[in-house]
Amino acid sequence: MATICIICYNEKEGKDIEDDVVILAIRKAKNAIGIAKNNRLVVCPGCMEVYKQKRGKYERDLVIHAIIGGLVLLLFVLLPIFTTGFSITSLLLGLLLFALIMALSIFSHCPKIAESGMKTAQAAWKNEAVEKKAAVAAKKKAATRRKK
Repeated sequence: MATICIICYNEKEGKDIEDDVVILAIRKAKNAIGIAKNNRLVVCPGCMEVYKQKRGKYERDLVIHAIIGGLVLLLFVLLPIFTTGFSITSLLLGLLLFALIMALSIFSHCPKIAESGMKTAQAAWKNEAVEKKAAVAAKKKAATRRKK
């Protein structure tokens, strides 16, 4: 397992990246396909300025997508009320469009840097694997005790 910078894609040391929903979904999909490398994702010190710009752009885009999606949802809910009355179809369509507009923000996704006390998914997976091995060992030990 290598330590890869998410900006320059080189193998370097740096600050860990928080494994959020998007990264966990990508890791899960890659594990299901069998192409996962399970690299530790970091931002190297040389790329920190570029990272801050990308993260700022992502947060700004996320807010813009939320505002546009909210306006579309509001339009799809209020317009039928003023013309023909409340419509479940327009509400569902508005919610669908809101979800699609919010999903567009994934294209510019830039994860946060993990806080010092926060576990990354890699650490969680290692702990999970250790716990599973300990549970299996405990079961084997209990089984051998029963045989005696």
